[in-house]
Amino acid sequence: MPRSAILLAVLLTATAVRAEPPKGYRLVWEDNFDGDQLDKAKWTPETYVRRGNPLSADAVTVKGGVLTITTYTEGGKHYTGFITTKGKFETTHGYFEARIRFNSSPGQWGAFWLHSPTIGKPVGDPAKAGTEIDIVEHRARDSKGKDVSDLLAMNLHWDGYKPKVHQHAGQSTTAPAGAASLRGHWHTYGLLWTAEGYTFSLDGVEQWKTDKAVSKRSEFLLLTCEIEDKGWAGDIPAGGYGPRGESKTTMEVNWVRVWQTVTPGKGGTGN
Repeated sequence: MPRSAILLAVLLTATAVRAEPPKGYRLVWEDNFDGDQLDKAKWTPETYVRRGNPLSADAVTVKGGVLTITTYTEGGKHYTGFITTKGKFETTHGYFEARIRFNSSPGQWGAFWLHSPTIGKPVGDPAKAGTEIDIVEHRARDSKGKDVSDLLAMNLHWDGYKPKVHQHAGQSTTAPAGAASLRGHWHTYGLLWTAEGYTFSLDGVEQWKTDKAVSKRSEFLLLTCEIEDKGWAGDIPAGGYGPRGESKTTMEVNWVRVWQTVTPGKGGTGN
């Protein structure tokens, strides 16, 4: 196949499916990752050591309408990327969706999630303090080395992260019969967050609904990859992930969008 035809096929694969918001919602924020660099007006790349491994702005690239976070190994260190809208876009309630292709590896996982800057403050009141809302978390292996590359994990965390007070609820599911695997294929991951609860979806189909720990404060978006040896995602490969230009361990994002309802008579948004 000519190179031009291959490129066209890749672009069509990355853009063919578009999101459908719930009835009565309007688009209020989006990033389609146009151009050739991260939009710093919308996102901040984090650069600190997390779980013992550096987060690097170099791990985050934009090209051809796709954001790529690459996990790589150089100089005996493992690097990955972590971007957030904190301080740039924070909101309460709405429908949140991203189109993502995970190419996860052991010891690493990717995620699309929402977070509160005041989680656990105060303890016992997630409506006021906020909740960590993990719309999707994807791994290749679990802590026992089992293949979980076709597993969608959806999680809530609240009351902070100290062992005695931390609270959690979650649900995991596999891709429906006949659907493409969650590893190596594009899927849309969505969250409907209202004052009554959360509804999580995969390719527009509901996967989990809960009224636990409903946050009623503004939260920010994150697209992240994390690394931890012998943890939730298993063991880091003995040889690492390969240098940045060669690593195949990536999380690719075609777009991120946020819709909200229009408040009658005010022209604003809310639920």
